[in-house]
Amino acid sequence: MVVLDMVYAGWFGLFGIFPGTKDWGWVLKHQIDATLFAIPLVLPYVWRLLPGPGLIKGIVYGVLWHIFVIVVSFVGSLGDALWFQKPMQMNAQISTFVLHIVWGGLTGFLYNPPEKEV
Repeated sequence: MVVLDMVYAGWFGLFGIFPGTKDWGWVLKHQIDATLFAIPLVLPYVWRLLPGPGLIKGIVYGVLWHIFVIVVSFVGSLGDALWFQKPMQMNAQISTFVLHIVWGGLTGFLYNPPEKEV
């Protein structure tokens, strides 16, 4: 997500919404988050529940994850949480949606579940 956001920054007025490599602490935190937030996708129950091969499962998960982020942002803004006080502009919403699809799709594509569950 970080690399895609940096490469396409400004493309059609989208992307470039994250600090990228200007803030390596943020990059590290985001990599840890991306790994932790992928754990539900690879749980056997969730993996079997999602349709299609790994890439499609990941894309569906990315869409669901983006919906979850929107809901959490909305609820946080209702409670005046500092993180959510500034609403996301439409170009940022579109950018993060595309980035979550890429993140989910790539995660689903790269995940190789065990052949036989114990």
